[in-house]
Amino acid sequence: VRLSDNKPGQLSNYRGRIVVLEFWATWCGPCQEAMARLQTYSEKYPEWKDKVILLTASVDERKEDAMTRLKAKDWFKSHNVWVETEGIKAYRINAIPTVYIIDKEGKIAAADAFLDITEVVNRLLSE
Repeated sequence: VRLSDNKPGQLSNYRGRIVVLEFWATWCGPCQEAMARLQTYSEKYPEWKDKVILLTASVDERKEDAMTRLKAKDWFKSHNVWVETEGIKAYRINAIPTVYIIDKEGKIAAADAFLDITEVVNRLLSE
């Protein structure tokens, strides 16, 4: 569910672009740093514009908790969604933060709790 308008969204809508998908929660300490860092990428890497989607997926029990945190921190330089239990299971999320980087063809290029996002994205852009 997109937190901007409370409507369902699909990952396939971003095909043709690299997707950085960060799973996080308001109660996760390391997630706060990861989310804050993610918000800086659009300014640090202007060459990513229109080529890379920064997508965050809250795994909080209530989407209202995620929205409250996003507003408090002004974390709107990313596309923000809330996923229910089936989303957590589909991506085999066992710990957070967890990052998936999905290539232009929709294939998982990298996944880990702590990835060097910039290195992976820049490598994919140069291919």
